[in-house]
Amino acid sequence: MHGLGLLLRQGLTYRGGLYQLSWVAHRIAGLGTLLFLTIHIVDTSLVFFAPELYNHAIQLYRNPFFGIGEVILVGCVLWHGLNGLRIAVSDWFPHLWSPQTQRPMLTAVVVAFLVLYIPVAAYMLVTIVARGFMGG
Repeated sequence: MHGLGLLLRQGLTYRGGLYQLSWVAHRIAGLGTLLFLTIHIVDTSLVFFAPELYNHAIQLYRNPFFGIGEVILVGCVLWHGLNGLRIAVSDWFPHLWSPQTQRPMLTAVVVAFLVLYIPVAAYMLVTIVARGFMGG
């Protein structure tokens, strides 16, 4: 079993700890980013194949609910990138794969994610509310 089935089976079997939550969040963020990229490629190709459908898609994307999806997408990309960097550094230096080093590294990833994501998400949400829901 591989792919989504493996993710669900292993991800839903909670073994505890921050490491498993990081593992699940990394996969979900990667799948969210992949979903966005797939939709983006398909809708961008509509410019050539069906311009009227492309224009309709652009109108849909101006809906505030799609803006909320963009806020989630930014979180997915940021988490996947920061956590992926931690994994890559640990792969380059195998002695870093120990609980004594992974805990501070994962804590640094979480702190960096929150420091970077909270202000960006707040700005995006304020903009969505001001322009989208309020009609400004």
